[in-house]
Amino acid sequence: MQKILALCACDVGTADMYLKLTGALSDFSGQEESWERLIHRAEQQGIAPLLYKHIRHLEFEIPANSRRLLQNLYLRNRRSNTIRNKAVIEIVSACGQEDVDVMPVKGIALCNFAYSEIGLRPMRDIDLLVKKEDIFKAKEILLALGYLEVADHSIPFDYYHLAPLEKTIDGLPVGIELHHNLLPFHPQYPLWPFMKSVQTSREILINETVVQTLSLEDTLYYCYLHGFQAPLTYEPYRLMHVADINSLLEKYSMVLNWHQLNKKTVTLLTSISRFHFLTPWTPEVIQQLDVDIRKKPRGVGQPFCGWPLRKVLGSDSGNMFKLLVNTMFPSQWWMQLYYGHQEGVEYWKARFFYHPRTIWRWIKMYWTVHLKNRKDNPGG
Repeated sequence: MQKILALCACDVGTADMYLKLTGALSDFSGQEESWERLIHRAEQQGIAPLLYKHIRHLEFEIPANSRRLLQNLYLRNRRSNTIRNKAVIEIVSACGQEDVDVMPVKGIALCNFAYSEIGLRPMRDIDLLVKKEDIFKAKEILLALGYLEVADHSIPFDYYHLAPLEKTIDGLPVGIELHHNLLPFHPQYPLWPFMKSVQTSREILINETVVQTLSLEDTLYYCYLHGFQAPLTYEPYRLMHVADINSLLEKYSMVLNWHQLNKKTVTLLTSISRFHFLTPWTPEVIQQLDVDIRKKPRGVGQPFCGWPLRKVLGSDSGNMFKLLVNTMFPSQWWMQLYYGHQEGVEYWKARFFYHPRTIWRWIKMYWTVHLKNRKDNPGG
């Protein structure tokens, strides 16, 4: 099941990808219940529309009910994104009239320029990046447009985005997140305010309207950080984030500034080259990256599943041992993806120094929080 979904984590499939996908689909159980589980998993991973596209491209026969379900998910997503596009244009126009600069980012931008059509990239809400000094003015503009603050939120005042605002448009609840920083405030991430990307921003079209968004290089870097450099307590990556990077590379490999990407972090290209083992790339992308992809790593696609993501409490001795192994010895594929070193001395340093150091830092942080809680609640 996971092999099928991983192969579909791209917009434009290669001949090699379709050959492997045909084989994987042929080996998959033909029972309708199995297909429903596969589709449910695809929806969780954010690639149900891509699964539909590639199965339709192959003209592969699947149970009729499952085909209708996949088609309905795709059509629903296309309709939802059509509504979101109209909403974001209204907001950008209203903000422009009040001299508030706003950048549509993340899913709403990606579906309009990284994919061949907007229905292929699901999203939960619309993310807008604004200057910190304009964030409450932007909120007032949205309130004037009929958006309301979501009542049951737990967003603190000093968070990197405001509490979500929402309005129902044509039956769809459209959520807006106003960001004054693109990424969460965490030592794992760099600070990323509006001004960090304004000078290099690029124009894209949304419903024939020109808007500004992150440059191609900043978009690729953001997708990598957000999806694959998250703190270890965050949930594992989703295949939707693999598809974002794969689709962007396949479409723009000839115009990306590779030198600039290498300057952002020297391990970026090595890290994202691991996606080739999930979804085969075209020779053009491989040539542009200029990274050795001949040696397949062990545990392709296996995410980090140790502590602190998985909790120690409640584990029996057998599960404790497994948790310890998963914590200290994650898959080779994930190690290369997360730390950016394929082999040789640097890989072994990552395995036996950088990764244990990362775990040790989490231990220290948890111990510090524990001591603080005991001090604040001595009788607890």
